[in-house]
Amino acid sequence: MSVSFFPNGLCFNKVLAAFIVAFTLVLAGCGAGGESNEASAQVSGDGGDNHDETGDAGNTDPEEVPEEPEQFVLNLVSQPGNVTINEGDTYTFSVAVQNDLPITVTWYRNGSVVQSSASTSFNASEQGTYDCAITDGQSTLECDSFSLNVTVSQFVTITTQPSNQMVNEGVDVTLSVAATGTGVLNYQWYFDGAAIAGANAPSLVLNSVTVADGGEYYVVVSNTGVSTTSNSAQVSVAANTLADALITWSRPAQRADDSALAESDIQAYEIYYAESVNGQMQQIDTVDASELDYVATGLAAGTHYFSLVTVDTSGLKSALSTPVSVTVN
Repeated sequence: MSVSFFPNGLCFNKVLAAFIVAFTLVLAGCGAGGESNEASAQVSGDGGDNHDETGDAGNTDPEEVPEEPEQFVLNLVSQPGNVTINEGDTYTFSVAVQNDLPITVTWYRNGSVVQSSASTSFNASEQGTYDCAITDGQSTLECDSFSLNVTVSQFVTITTQPSNQMVNEGVDVTLSVAATGTGVLNYQWYFDGAAIAGANAPSLVLNSVTVADGGEYYVVVSNTGVSTTSNSAQVSVAANTLADALITWSRPAQRADDSALAESDIQAYEIYYAESVNGQMQQIDTVDASELDYVATGLAAGTHYFSLVTVDTSGLKSALSTPVSVTVN
């Protein structure tokens, strides 16, 4: 007895044919190798839980995303400019900075560091070119260069003033001044308000003054910036009162060795003159042995000194006699 699962051979044949086709498709799928399987795995991973096979590229943890670095503010709001000060003064330069972090300000003079601290100001007294740099450890700002000009103070000080003088005609007069100051000092002397040509030294010498030279003298001392005028010095010149003076003496009776000296042994007398008691005696005349006096003429006011030397017939001379004085008022 035979059992038939299919009513007729046609149906069987159709089923068999369908099975063969299906089996062939399965074999064809297996024969595709790893590429089809890999593609299938990727498709499965998109739809299911296949994280280990596909990696982290498509499912990044938000906590692991790199953060942007925090930005700190450092702005230069204001900066110094050029300044001129007087010698001896001090000027404070400063900068204004907008910052979040602590800063360090470094100040430079002519390229060299003069101060580095947290202070935004700097006291300067030396002339030069300055600049500064501000840093907060994250960034650095530089200010523009600026200059400090120092004006040197000009001064002239007279330390010794010229003094008044009262003299007689014919003598030399010297007026002097002493001064200190900045730079080169210049001098100009004045007589009764008029500049004296060529009188450009600390001392003014008036040779052989006359009554006309009497008057008011002063000097102006200057440099390139300032000038100072001295006190006035009054020079008074008295006119000479010329007078004659009679000088007399006694004939010496012995020589220096105590031997006798006769009148006939004397040849002449030499007359000597000096302007002061300790002044150098100068011979002014010679008189005959018969003369025992001498008239000195043209003597100006003051005291004059005379001395005598005896000359014998052999030409020997005595020592100078003790001076005698003659005063002319």
